[in-house]
This record gives sequence, structure tokens and C-alpha cells, in this order.
Amino acid sequence: MSIEVSGLTKRFGDFVALDDVNVSLPTGQLTALLGPSGGGKSTLLRIIAGLDTADAGTVTIEGTDATRLPPQKRNVGFVFQHYAVFKHMTVAKNVAFGLEIRKRPKAETARRVEELLELVHLSQFSHRLPAQLSGGQRQRMALARALAVEPTVLLLDEPFGALDAKVRKELRDWLRRLHDEVHVTTVFVTHDQEEALEVADEIVVINEGRVEQVGTPDQLYDEPANDFVMGFLGEVTTLEGQVLRPHDIEVATHPVPGGVQGRVERVLRIGFEVRVVVAVADRPDVTVVLTRTHSRSMHLEAGAAVWLTPAEGAISVASGRQREAASA
Repeated sequence: MSIEVSGLTKRFGDFVALDDVNVSLPTGQLTALLGPSGGGKSTLLRIIAGLDTADAGTVTIEGTDATRLPPQKRNVGFVFQHYAVFKHMTVAKNVAFGLEIRKRPKAETARRVEELLELVHLSQFSHRLPAQLSGGQRQRMALARALAVEPTVLLLDEPFGALDAKVRKELRDWLRRLHDEVHVTTVFVTHDQEEALEVADEIVVINEGRVEQVGTPDQLYDEPANDFVMGFLGEVTTLEGQVLRPHDIEVATHPVPGGVQGRVERVLRIGFEVRVVVAVADRPDVTVVLTRTHSRSMHLEAGAAVWLTPAEGAISVASGRQREAASA
């Protein structure tokens, strides 16, 4: 394993940011630390980087106990959400900064900067100042600067959080391709479920300072350890005590065996999806997600009587335990 975190605990006064965290982050993988704001993911990343210290526990990087090593001796690259660039330096100078303070030969530095700017598709902007770049370009420059010193581990703290949705999508696609080229062990913090599911090889779900589950995107989505993981990785609704995903509920306009009867309260189209809110007697409303075509074929509208059942093979979580929902 590239990074081993053992028994990590961190408090800020009475607030417990990390509570006996144990996690192994594999070499060469792209790992996401996913969780709600204040859950402890950024604190964990900063402790791995050496920017914060833990009250208890150890951090091992590539077999070396790094718990008490200063950041500059951990051989990690760190990219902040807001770039942290040198505004008075050109793009090339920003990328070269880490190499220059390490007294690398000028020819080697120039060659490395040229390679990295080509890698992040910024060669044509090498003489520009950061203010002359877009937000996405500045973030790519920050990544190039972090990679310049050939770190063992690349750490990214919500790297796309300050960007708009379209640019975020473009950059996370680019980050995945970049990682496949350079193969440096990468850990990034995000509270964006779609970002983690789309980009990461492995996801560590963190909540209230504790690790809830570790696994591949498919494992976490299809085999959630508890209702928190299931709810955080996608929309959920409740049907007869089962926590289900809205797209895993079948809708019928006639009575079906085992079906729960309800009445359509609202039909809302969002792009290609249609969200149907169904009122069920003495229970919370149930949300069902259908395709537009499916919804149209059923002629669903407010006031219609419907019967709901879990879809065959649907996964539900009840009382923190995962179980396969019974099909109708």
C-alpha cells in the first residue's frame, strides 16, 4: 500500500474531526475521500500531507513512517481548491517553482516544465500570468506544479470546487485521463458524489470523523454498508420500511400482488427524467424516478391511483443492514 493510516485521531477543542481512522490507500490508484462538509475528509488529507498534525495515530507513506516528518520531506504534491498560485509569476515560472527551490539544474527544470505544460495542454500559455487564464486552466497549472517535483503521492483538496458545473465535468474527465498517463498515487477530497463515482478507482466514505465504508464505486453504490452510505451516494426514498433508490421502484396503474397503493401527488419532468411523488396512507411520500418515455406510456398525472413495488434485484438498506429487496 502507498499510504497506511492507523488509529488517526484529531480534535479541535471539543470537536472530534477524526475518530480512530484506519485506512489503506493503494499504490497507483486514484482514491476519493467522499463525505459531507465537516465530516473530516480534508483534515485527513492535510494530516497525510503534513500540513496538520494528529493527536494520535500514524501515517506511513511508501513504507516510511511520515507521522512526524515535515511536509517537504514527505514527497507529496498538494493542490488546493483555490489554486494558491504566484500571481506575479508566469505559468512556466509557477510550474518551475518547486524545482528551482530544490536547486535542480536549469536545463533539467526547463525540460520538465516543457513536458508538464504539454501534458496539461498549457504549452501555448507558458508566458502568461495566472490572471490571464480561465479557472480551469489555473487548476491545470496548479496540478502541473504539484507534479513537477515527481511526488510519490498527489493530494487534491476539492480541486474543482471553485469551478462551474461544465468546467468541473471537463476537468474531472481530464484528471482521469491524466492519472492513467502518469500513474502517480492520487487522493482527492470531494463532497460531490457524481465526481467520486465517475473518477475514482476506490472511494473512502467519511462521516463525522469516521470511515463508513471503503470500496469501488460499484461496490459502494450496489452494496452500501448502511443507510448513510446509500443515501449519500444517491437519492433514496422509503417504501414499506425499505430504503430504496427511486429508480428501483416499479409503478403499476392497476393492483399487483404485494403492491403498496398510493395516489400521485406530483409529476415533475427534469430533462429526460420524470419524478413522480406518490402519497401513501399513514406513511411518508414515496418518490419514483421514471424515464420520460415510460411516464408518457403510463399517462401518469396528479390524482391517479398507482401501486408500488420494489423492482426485481433492487437493493435496499434497513436498520443499517443491506439486503436484497424482494421482487413482487
